[in-house]
Amino acid sequence: MPTTAASPGAKEAKIGDFMKVIVTDIYEEKDQHIFMEGLPKFDEAAQKKYSKDFVKLDASEKHNLVLAIDTEAKEYTKNKKQEDPTHYFTMVKQLTLWGYFTSEVGSTKALRYLPLPGKYDGCYPYQKGDKAWASI
Repeated sequence: MPTTAASPGAKEAKIGDFMKVIVTDIYEEKDQHIFMEGLPKFDEAAQKKYSKDFVKLDASEKHNLVLAIDTEAKEYTKNKKQEDPTHYFTMVKQLTLWGYFTSEVGSTKALRYLPLPGKYDGCYPYQKGDKAWASI
């Protein structure tokens, strides 16, 4: 998740540190291997498509490559058998979203933040394009 004018990115939310803890302390050993063996595949895909490492790609190239890997992961998931492992990119994406939107940065800068306790209003007006609410 890159930094934008509207919100900080995954680096500011320390997603790498979050992933390390979850993968090391929570994931089963087989999933740890899938995750760790999947990380170099970003560079492999970047080398294959652009002849350079992932970190050296410009924002547009990164975006296009991630979309292609995401499409690959969705197709894999759609066709996989129950006993087949989870696609590495699915793990990376899930951890990125989970870590980002539960971090202080993601909750307070990318989402509309309302500290608890607050009142419940089930009929609060919504405008298309409004950010979702967060509470931490």
